[in-house]
Order: sequence, then structure tokens, then C-alpha cells
Amino acid sequence: MANLCGFTPSRQPVADWVRQYPCQANTDGANQTLAKGDAVALVNGVIVPASAGMDPTHPGYGVVLAVYTTAGRPLTFQTNKILVSGQPGRADVCFDPNQTYYVRCDTSAGNVDTIGQNVMLAVSAANATTGLSGHSVTTQTSASINNLFKVINIGPFDQLDSLNGTRAVNNGVEVKWNRHKLHAATA
Repeated sequence: MANLCGFTPSRQPVADWVRQYPCQANTDGANQTLAKGDAVALVNGVIVPASAGMDPTHPGYGVVLAVYTTAGRPLTFQTNKILVSGQPGRADVCFDPNQTYYVRCDTSAGNVDTIGQNVMLAVSAANATTGLSGHSVTTQTSASINNLFKVINIGPFDQLDSLNGTRAVNNGVEVKWNRHKLHAATA
């Protein structure tokens, strides 16, 4: 399984489904950053970080593959390799609604019985030194409106507990979009 730092594409994204967009960190007062591997939404033509409490009228749109300055330059030599709160920039985004991703999960989302279940986005701080996302997934709560993803696989299977089908904290799951701007959500 790939290195799990935010959402990592499970296969090479198709070039036709990758575009560079203007982006803005810190939306909806959430004080969020924007980093490689973050799930994002498209609001008024601008990429914004997805959040656990996101407005249900803003479905997910894609996953950030790279982050740049407003001039389109990589953040390689910047102190922060992410867009910090309030900072505008540009981002390459894979917006393919059929792309699947590997992502970390909390303990409640890594069980065999979550395959086929919708899960919520869990937002954690990105690593400013490496520029990698802190996003993960968690099982939905009864009041959840932000089931952006659906679990389609867990892994690696050799690390499953054979007695109860559970996994250790922060192991990976494979997910696909559930609430995407380009297709309807499932229950």
C-alpha cells in the first residue's frame, strides 16, 4: 500500500481528469491549510479545502496533487510547503469521480464491516515541512451530512486480526467518491 499522507491515488490519474485551479486556504472560518493529498471542493471556480462540517450544497470535487504559489511556482523552497490559513495559490487537482484513493482511517473506519459504507472526512493538520495532508476518514455519525467517500477495500489484508476482522489505528482503506460534484451521492 502507498504511503498514506492524506488521499493518495490508488492508480495513476488520467491526464484528462487533472487541472490546475486557483485555490484558497481557510474557508468557512475553519482555519484550514491546503496541502498535497487534501480533499477539496470547487466553490465559485476556486478550490477550497473540504471540511468535516462542510455545507451539504458543496460536494467534494477532487484531491490535490500539487500546490503552487499564485505565480504557479512550486513551494519547494518555501518555509511552509503548504498554503497556510488565508493564503491564495494554485493547485493541480484530480477531479475524476471514478478515481480511488488510499487514505488513513481512525479505528472506527478500519473494520471489515465498513466495506461499502459511507465515511466522513476527518481533518487534521497538514505537515508544513513535507507539504503532505493530514486528512483521514472516519465512520459517519448519526447527524452526518458530509459522507464524501465510500470504503471499497481495506488493507493490507495480512494485518487483519483473524478473530474479529479489525485493524490497528491509522491503517489504510481504499475509498471512492460518494458525494462528488459530477455525480449524485448514494445513501
